[in-house]
Amino acid sequence: MLNSMIRRDWLVFAARMAIAVVGVALLWALLLRGQDATWDRLQKGEALRVALDPSFPPFESTDASGRLVGLDVDLAREIGRRLNIPVTFLPIAFDGLTDAVMAGKADVVISAFPLDERLTEDVRYSQPYFEGGLVMVTRVDSAIASPDQLTSAQVAVEWGGQGDSWARAQGLTAIFRTETPDEALDAVLSGEVDAAIVDVVTAALYPKQGLRIHAPPLVSDPYVIVLPKQAPKLADAIDDALTAIMTDGAWDALAARYFPNPPLKPVISNQ
Repeated sequence: MLNSMIRRDWLVFAARMAIAVVGVALLWALLLRGQDATWDRLQKGEALRVALDPSFPPFESTDASGRLVGLDVDLAREIGRRLNIPVTFLPIAFDGLTDAVMAGKADVVISAFPLDERLTEDVRYSQPYFEGGLVMVTRVDSAIASPDQLTSAQVAVEWGGQGDSWARAQGLTAIFRTETPDEALDAVLSGEVDAAIVDVVTAALYPKQGLRIHAPPLVSDPYVIVLPKQAPKLADAIDDALTAIMTDGAWDALAARYFPNPPLKPVISNQ
């Protein structure tokens, strides 16, 4: 009996200790919530370290003098200007970008980075700042205004590309296949076909006038800024800056430097 009582008392004590440990852990979690060492460091005047892979023009590349140029470069500088934070760039191969943030070598990635839900346990994302997905393109004078009208249309796609897969999945039968997505757009402009299915970047970079990029995208592929998981204040500040940039005309001016045709704007999450 005595042993049973001792055992019971010990179990009660152990249970109480476990509850106390959990309580302390929860208290620390509450105290630490909202803390952001990265943001605190930036507020002391240190530079925002931006990782990018300078091999993807017009988003990021180097010019003849070795200077970094591109939409992402300009966007990073504009964000820094609005947050009153200096910006420095760290050229890194694309497959090492998120590792640089997770290891604390970089504060953010701004490098035409497609949103990948599989990484959300390791890093956090800003709201999208560019839509790189699949779109329908027609001539500006075309009567086609919706993908639903493509069932009776002649549609150009890059052979074996994402547009080709989409067209076949939709059951389209009048598919005109080309060697490159630019050739698909040429076919639209010449009147050889009624529409083309290409990605936003290709459509926006197309140098000739007379085409319309239709929204919304057929397949969405938003580009986002990658941040450390433990940087909630920096994430909020960047999202606020992005919202302002996307709505006050600054984004249009930045995009016009690099794209002959206006690309689609992504959905703004906190407008």
